[in-house]
Amino acid sequence: MAHYICTGTCNGVSDTPGTCQATDCPKHEEMLQPCDCTDEKHYGRQSHIKEAS
Repeated sequence: MAHYICTGTCNGVSDTPGTCQATDCPKHEEMLQPCDCTDEKHYGRQSHIKEAS
C-alpha cells in the first residue's frame, strides 16, 4: 500500500501526502516522500528507526 514517509529524525509515516508535522524534526514542514514498501522498512530510507526494547 502506498504511503508517505519523513526521512528526518521523527520517522513519520502517513497514509496521505503532506508535510512533516513534528516540530522537533529537522525536516519539519518539508514534503513527505512517497514509499511503496510492504515490510515497513521503507527501503532503508528512515535510517533513524529506534529499536524496540
